[in-house]
Amino acid sequence: MSTQFISMIPPASIPPASNPLLTARSLVLLQLLSRILTFTLNQSLLRLASPSVFGTAAIQFDLVCSSILFLSREGIRNALLRKTDVNNEVEPKGRSQIHALSVAPLQLGVVIAPLITGLYLWSSSQSTTSQQGFHLSLILYVASALIELSIEPCYIQVHRSSPPKINVRVQAEGGMAIVKAIVTVASLLGLGEGKALISFALGQVTGAIWLAVLYIKEFDWNVKSLVTTQRVEGQPRFDPDTLSLAIANTWQSLIKHLLTEADRLAVTRISPLDDQGGYAVAMNYGSLIARIVFQPIEESLLLYYSNSLSSAATFPLFASTIRLSLYLSTIIQAFVPPLFPAISPLLLPRQYRGTSASSILSLYLKVYIPCLSLNGVAEAFHTASADPSEVKRQGRWMIASSGVFASTLFVLTHLPPYYVSKNGGPFQLVTSNREECLVLASCAAMVIRIVYALRHAKRYFSFRKPSLRWLSLLPSVKIMSWACLVRLILGLLATSGRWERGWKEWAELIGVGGVMGLATLGFIAQAEGGHMKGLRRMMKAEKSN
Repeated sequence: MSTQFISMIPPASIPPASNPLLTARSLVLLQLLSRILTFTLNQSLLRLASPSVFGTAAIQFDLVCSSILFLSREGIRNALLRKTDVNNEVEPKGRSQIHALSVAPLQLGVVIAPLITGLYLWSSSQSTTSQQGFHLSLILYVASALIELSIEPCYIQVHRSSPPKINVRVQAEGGMAIVKAIVTVASLLGLGEGKALISFALGQVTGAIWLAVLYIKEFDWNVKSLVTTQRVEGQPRFDPDTLSLAIANTWQSLIKHLLTEADRLAVTRISPLDDQGGYAVAMNYGSLIARIVFQPIEESLLLYYSNSLSSAATFPLFASTIRLSLYLSTIIQAFVPPLFPAISPLLLPRQYRGTSASSILSLYLKVYIPCLSLNGVAEAFHTASADPSEVKRQGRWMIASSGVFASTLFVLTHLPPYYVSKNGGPFQLVTSNREECLVLASCAAMVIRIVYALRHAKRYFSFRKPSLRWLSLLPSVKIMSWACLVRLILGLLATSGRWERGWKEWAELIGVGGVMGLATLGFIAQAEGGHMKGLRRMMKAEKSN
């Protein structure tokens, strides 16, 4: 490894923990700005690309790409972000071992990429592979994954810096999302619908190049150090403890990835391409809140817990994030069911209304998003606090959750037709929707993971003070009662059908919902204000010390 790259790792004493509130704010801002800009561009994509093309790109190609990335780097990344021995970084040995392990994801990716690509081609139908530009597009998607893996050493150093250089990530990832969307739209307009798959692939690889350039620029264009390492004589190439944790995390990541992507794996097998496009549209809208809010918060919590697990602020931070997640679930259950029918026509292009997109999006928002939120904050703590034996234990729970997913999916897809009355109307015969069954099965599997993560937290805090009490995690009873009242009022307004008469009546329903939403946020801020102020004081006190 070149000494130039070693110098990137600042040889300092134990650094102060980064403030998770500031880190989360930066990452949320990154996601918010990039998603707002790309949202408009994505609307153009939905109208320019057919459901079959969008399904291939957003479901199948994206699944191949994310599988390569996740399996190659996730376990190693999580191990390296845990600063268990920060003082070790002062020594050349420690810095060399960190760098050597950060290069490993690219080496793994070179091996994993052909395996995943070959498996995908072997399992794909003729109708999928016969699309124009299919193979070239797939190659470009795989290339984009390898480009992202190549800058993993830069990513690790950005986050291990004291404080983390979040601004570098904001510029790189925010720009990546925007460049990807612009290039895709421009290519669709320039190449035409016949080469739509190639347009998506060009956007993907261009975004990855942007990401790599911004990270490499931050470290003085030292490209050689991204692929080469140098051992300190007489010392092992990798730190044994970090390597052990990385291996345990990687095996766990394989199971976690299969569970996380089980719905997309299944939808590629049981749904035609048009319905895959509808499913992809629903997922894109449904995951918008996850990308803007959940992902930055989860990553910020992971960074904080990894650096400051023994901090006095750890317990109140964990309890507050669990409560806020449950508040979000309360808001969703109060507002989404009555307001969704009025809002969905604005979200879905006409060509997707004949697919399963509307029903999937509704279910995704009402059920999947609450589970995703709670699972994210609970697993962030587990990832930062679990030792290798606990990681293995979590793997067994994940295997159990995969069994829950499979059995739930089997039961739901084999239910006989049944009669349902909607909004007090006549009973109608309903058959199981395969895509909806996938969402419900994924939620059932996620519940198992949530239970394990919370059990781990309970066990961890049982040896510390204050210990974890389940009642301390529950939302305020007053806010729960208010949410029930909101649901009742909005439900009555929505079922009256008044909002369908014209835009004024529609605006009336949305306006009432908006006012009640602001009131709900105000009540939550009032209920949690004392907890958050105390948390800020503790973090400031630790930072000053």
